[in-house]
Amino acid sequence: MSRVQRCFKSLASAGFFRTQEDNKLELLSHGREYAKLLQQHWTRLRPLAAHLEVTNEPINTLAIHRFSFPQSQQFRNNFQKLVKDHPRKAKCPTLLKHQSTCSAPNSNSLFAVKGPSQLLTTDFLVEPHRALEHFYNMQRESKIWWMRLSSNPSRYRIVPCDLGEDLNPKDYQAIDIRSSYGEAGEVTVEQLSLVRIEKDKNFRLPDARTGETVHPTFIRSVIELETATCALLLDGCDHGRDSQSLLLHRVLAPYQCGIVCVESNSEVSADLADLCQHLRLVLNHEGLRLGEGIGFCSTKDTSHLAEHLLETDMLGIPYTLVINEQTLKNGLMQLRSRDTRLAETIHISDVPDYLFNIFKN
Repeated sequence: MSRVQRCFKSLASAGFFRTQEDNKLELLSHGREYAKLLQQHWTRLRPLAAHLEVTNEPINTLAIHRFSFPQSQQFRNNFQKLVKDHPRKAKCPTLLKHQSTCSAPNSNSLFAVKGPSQLLTTDFLVEPHRALEHFYNMQRESKIWWMRLSSNPSRYRIVPCDLGEDLNPKDYQAIDIRSSYGEAGEVTVEQLSLVRIEKDKNFRLPDARTGETVHPTFIRSVIELETATCALLLDGCDHGRDSQSLLLHRVLAPYQCGIVCVESNSEVSADLADLCQHLRLVLNHEGLRLGEGIGFCSTKDTSHLAEHLLETDMLGIPYTLVINEQTLKNGLMQLRSRDTRLAETIHISDVPDYLFNIFKN
C-alpha cells in the first residue's frame, strides 16, 4: 500500500470522507465541517470585494469553457448587480465574489469528488493596460494563500495552461494552482483565467484613477470547495512523519481543542467532571471549537490516555488539555500539542487567554 493510499484509509476511518462505488470521494461529517470552515475563510479573503448572493441553480461547467464565462448569463447578471447594488465599487479595479453549485465537478489525476460541488468564484474587473500585472499578482497571492493553509507549502506550484493556436496570448491567459503528491498525482485546487473583451457596450466601468470609462479585462478565480477540501485533508495527512496525525491548519481544524481527564481515583470523578464542564464553557466563550459530543473525555489510565490522544491527532485537533486529580489541588494541567506531541504545564487561570492568543496569532 502506497503512502497516499494509507492517507486515504486513515482519513476514511477518521470520518472525513469515504469512497463510493464509482471511486468518487464523498465528504462525511468531519470533512463537511472542514469544508464549511474553508468556505468561511475564503469569504473573509479580499474583504473589499462585492459579495453577491449564492446561486442555487446548478451550473454545468462542462458546457462553459473557462474563457467564455463573460458571455454567460450568470456573469452578465452579476455585472448588473454590481452596478445596481454596489455603485461605489462599480469601478476598475474591483472584485466580485459569488458562490454557485456545479453539477459536474472536474476530475484530477489523484481523485474525483461526488457531485454536486460548491464553486467559490472571484471575478476581478481590472484596467486593460494593467491586466497582466493584476494577473501575475493574483497568481502570487493565491499560491501564498494555499501555502499558508498547507502542512507542506512546497507541494504547491503554478502551472501555465496551453491556450492553443486559436487564442491570442494578449487577450487570454490561464494557469492552474496544483498540489503535488509525488508519483501518486496532482490536484488542481484553483483555476485562474484572464479574458480581454473590447467594444462590448454591456461591460463598461469608470477607471478609479482617471474616471475615464473603459472596457474592463476580466480575471476569474474558481475553487471547487469539495475538491480543495479533500486536497487539503490529504495534504495534512501526507506529512512524511513517523507518527500518525492530521496536521490541519489550526484556524481551519474542525475541532481546535480537546479536554481529557485521567480518573485514577473514582472519589474525585464528579469534581473532575465539573472542572471539565467549567473549562468547556470557558473555551466556548472564547470562541474555540471543542471536540465533538460533550467536549471532553474521561480516561482511566495513561494507556487509555495515549489511545485517546492518538484519536485526537487523527481528527486534527491542535491542542488537548489533560487534567487529573492534582489539577483539583494546585490548578495545574498539561497542554499537549498535536504537532510536537509535547506537553507544557499551565495554570487553569491562564488557559483562556493562552489558547486565545495561540489561535489569534
